[in-house]
Amino acid sequence: MTLEKNKTATRLVKNSAWLFSAEVFSKLVALGIQIIAARYLGSKGYGIFSFSFVAAAIILDFVDYGLRTYLTRELSRRPDDTKSLLVNIFAVKWCLTLITVFVLFGIYSWLPLDRETLCVMAIMAAAMILNGYSEIYLGVFRAFERMKLVASLMVIQRAVFFVIGFLVLVLGGGIIEFSAIFLLASILNFLLARNFLKDQRGEFFANIDRSLAKTIFNESKYLCLAILFVWLYFRIDSVLIFLFLGKEETGLYVAAFKLIESLALILASIRGALFPALSRAFLGDPKELHQIWERAVRFLFLIAIPISVIAVTLAPQLIAIIFGADFVASALVLQILAAPFLFLVLNEFITYLLLAVNKTRSVIKIAIVGAIFSVVANILIIPRMGITGAAIVAGLTEFLLLFLFFRSIRSVCGSTPVFSLIWKPALSATGMAYFLTEVSWPLFPLIFAGAGVYFALLLLLRAFNEHDFQVMRNILNREGRV
Repeated sequence: MTLEKNKTATRLVKNSAWLFSAEVFSKLVALGIQIIAARYLGSKGYGIFSFSFVAAAIILDFVDYGLRTYLTRELSRRPDDTKSLLVNIFAVKWCLTLITVFVLFGIYSWLPLDRETLCVMAIMAAAMILNGYSEIYLGVFRAFERMKLVASLMVIQRAVFFVIGFLVLVLGGGIIEFSAIFLLASILNFLLARNFLKDQRGEFFANIDRSLAKTIFNESKYLCLAILFVWLYFRIDSVLIFLFLGKEETGLYVAAFKLIESLALILASIRGALFPALSRAFLGDPKELHQIWERAVRFLFLIAIPISVIAVTLAPQLIAIIFGADFVASALVLQILAAPFLFLVLNEFITYLLLAVNKTRSVIKIAIVGAIFSVVANILIIPRMGITGAAIVAGLTEFLLLFLFFRSIRSVCGSTPVFSLIWKPALSATGMAYFLTEVSWPLFPLIFAGAGVYFALLLLLRAFNEHDFQVMRNILNREGRV
């Protein structure tokens, strides 16, 4: 029994490691091209790109992520139904995508947007639609825990966008040409993902089952709604800043937001690797579900707390080196957004844990509260406090949601020993913060040295147990199946 548990833990850690490594690479590459875009396009051009991306994503992405989450959850429980589920999920997606495109056109057509912004929005919407199909294919790969393939596709898409996008900007291309490269990378990613599932696609129209498609729609619509409201409370601030304050302020805010979002998405790879296991454990072994939850929370504490401390302590230097002097106003925004980074990471993980255990309605209710609070608070505060106020609202929203999410998760996993899990990383991060403020080194050597101090303090406090070392030994010995 112990051997089986070690193999399961090793497999999950390996899957997490693959996705984590891919997320680190792809998000750093994506962040790199965002930084280059900000420098070449300026705060106004970068503001247009950021607004167009978010405006299209809020309307289109919730369908794709909702269906992908449903597909991954169901296939992890009944893998023999791959072909029928995939065919009929695509049938549902065709209908929902058509509706959301009309909604997108209707909502944004009456806004006072210039032709350049509308053109970029159209390009981004096309890319989002293709990414949605790719995400559904990736949902199949995740369900079968083919994390190497998921990681490879993620890396390829980001690398293509980075290399060609960089060349376009260097050669004098503008925001429209840069956005077109994002669409090109999305097309390539779709074709590659589709090719890897050629044996499962079958004859689509011949295999569409209206009854099954209706069942999929009825069961997945709540997942789609949950993702929609999560997207709203997390991203609506960028849209409201654009509408209230304009392109330049949007660019300044998104510069800081992108740093935090990239770090959060890297840690989301842990959730991506664990989601199939959580879905299976819900039906099979509630005790295993609680163990996965507690170990994941412990791991998130160990990583998220030092990230938050580094970003808050070194925000001015980070913004100056990464984005340049034109974005100096983003430093304070970064500090405010980074302070509740742990809340953001925990909320994201709890969201998907609740989705894995069929608590979708709870997620919807909590996300609606967050979306309403975020929209109302931002409408009241942004005109008075600008982008600083938007950052404060983002932090307050995450704190409110964490309180609500922990109440919901208690009914699933029982009580969580938060203090015993958090005090060692918190104390170690405090020591690291003291080191960062007292030592005057160049930025990146200082960050690496600070991370070394943090890890050394964790070892002194005996933050790692024998199970951690055993799993790592198994990984290094290449045992277990990925």
